[in-house]
Amino acid sequence: MIPNHFETFEEFLKRSFAHGVYFRELRLSREEVGYVRKKYPKASLKKCQITASLDGKCWYEVNLLPPVTASNDLKKENLRLKKELEELKRSLVPIK
Repeated sequence: MIPNHFETFEEFLKRSFAHGVYFRELRLSREEVGYVRKKYPKASLKKCQITASLDGKCWYEVNLLPPVTASNDLKKENLRLKKELEELKRSLVPIK
């Protein structure tokens, strides 16, 4: 992958995971998967599609958050998600 492509790909990642988004399905090449793994070592990448497309890219589920294991962590995550939902509700503008 050429250096300029990495800069463009970095911008793509920033936009993809902006505003508190931690999970996305992305179509990535092998080089891009390697870059994501280096940039986000705790991220999990799960290949969704067995066969690659003609350009060699495959779909991946990319989760930047580490896996939640303990029940206490699960409670914290639930509270965080509830707060996030409340913030989203407050940010909505009623349609008249």
